Amino acid sequence: MRVIDSHVHFPSEKIIDDGKKAEENGVPLTPSAPPSNAGKKSAKFPWLLEEKRRWKRAWRFPEEEKLKPEEAFKRWQGEYQSRPYLKKIVFVTAGGNEYGAELSRRDPEHFAAYAHHDPLLPDAPERLEKALGPLGLKGYKLLGPLIDVPLNDKRFYPLWDIAQSREVPVLIHFGILGGAGGIASHININPLIIHDVAKDFPSLPIIIPHFGCGYVLETLNLCWACPNVFIDTSGSNQWMRWVPYELNLEILFRKYRETIGAGRILFGTDSSWFPRGFSEIYLDEQVRSMVYVGYSEDELDAVLYRNAAALLRMETV
Repeated sequence: MRVIDSHVHFPSEKIIDDGKKAEENGVPLTPSAPPSNAGKKSAKFPWLLEEKRRWKRAWRFPEEEKLKPEEAFKRWQGEYQSRPYLKKIVFVTAGGNEYGAELSRRDPEHFAAYAHHDPLLPDAPERLEKALGPLGLKGYKLLGPLIDVPLNDKRFYPLWDIAQSREVPVLIHFGILGGAGGIASHININPLIIHDVAKDFPSLPIIIPHFGCGYVLETLNLCWACPNVFIDTSGSNQWMRWVPYELNLEILFRKYRETIGAGRILFGTDSSWFPRGFSEIYLDEQVRSMVYVGYSEDELDAVLYRNAAALLRMETV
C-alpha cells in the first residue's frame, strides 16, 4: 500500500492567511490568530464542550498539545518515518503561504502545501501568482462559509484563471464548518454555488472535501455535471450522524464510485495536531469500507495514491 494524505493542516491557530506574518531571525513562523471566543461559548453552553469531549472519546483521541512550529515540523517528519507507506503529506493550511512554502522547501520529498490566503484581499490574485510560482505551492485551499461573497461572483474569476493556467487544484470546503456550535447556514455552504465556475473553467480541478460535508446529493449532482470536480474523504465525517437518512462510509464510497468512479476520489485525513498526528484510524476505517464495497486493488491505489499524485504532478506508476 502507498498513501498520499491529500488533506492535512499544519498545527496553527490561524487557518486563513490574511496577509500578515510573524518573523523571527528572518524565518517565517506560523502567524498568531486573534483570541478565540470558543472558550466563552463552551462556558455559556456546556453542551458544546461535551460534544467535543464525546467526539474525542469516540475516536480515543488524546488532548491537544501546544507545539512551536519547529517541533511540529519534526513531529510530522516522524509520522511518515514511522509509516513507510505514507509517501506524501499535503498541508492545505499552514498558518500562512510563506510558512507552507518553507515546509515544502525543507522536505520536498514528503511535504507539499497549498496557498490558503483570503481571496477577498485586494492583492489576492498577485498573492496566488506568487504562491504558485516562486513559492512553489501546489494548490489553493478555501473555506466557503468564511467567504462572505458568493464564490460564483466574477470578482473571483482572476483567481480561477490563475489556478487553471498553473494546472493546480482548488480545494473548497463546503457544508457544515467546525464542530458543534459551528456554521450551518451561509451563502457558500452549498457546493452547487461553484457549478458555473466549474463549467467556465473546465480544466480547473476543484476538490470538495469531506464527501461534501452534509451536502451529499448536491455534491453528487455537481460531480455528475462537472467532470473536473473531485471529492476527498478526509475527516471523521461525523456529520453522517446528523443527516435524516441512513448513511455510513460504505454507502458514501459506493455512491461516489457509482457516480464518478474511483478516479476522482482522493484520500485524506484532516489530521493536524499532536499527539494525535496522522489519523491512522481514519485510514483503517476508509480502507475497510472500500474493501467491503468491492474496490479492486487498482481502485484502492487510485484513491489512496495515484489520483492525488496526478494532481500534484508526481510519478503515478
